[in-house]
Amino acid sequence: MIGKSEDKRNNVTEASPSPSSTPRASLISQSMVLEGDISGQGDLVIQGQVRGKISLEGHDLTVARSGRVKADVRSDNISIQGTLEGRLQVTGKVTLHAESNVSGDITAGCISIAEGAVFKGSLKIQSGP
Repeated sequence: MIGKSEDKRNNVTEASPSPSSTPRASLISQSMVLEGDISGQGDLVIQGQVRGKISLEGHDLTVARSGRVKADVRSDNISIQGTLEGRLQVTGKVTLHAESNVSGDITAGCISIAEGAVFKGSLKIQSGP
């Protein structure tokens, strides 16, 4: 819900977010193909295809089962069910689910690799920022 505030001097009405509204993840749907750099101040879910760079420092990335990503990625946490090729720099946790296929170099605070996940590359675990 969006509240309105009025500035009577200039006859301007401004929209302001309601305190009950919470930010949601942005979605790149299964039918989308995106080439280029992505950066933002929110979480991102990829169900489609992305090629380029992804910078979500302070936020999380999810690559859904249908997602296909060829990118260098910086984020707090990454959960992968689909396919990802590129360098990952993650301050928190990387989770590779059973369906995932990842190739590239991973630097992360920790990693979880499920049975059935495919990972080809190097892994560096760093403690602290």
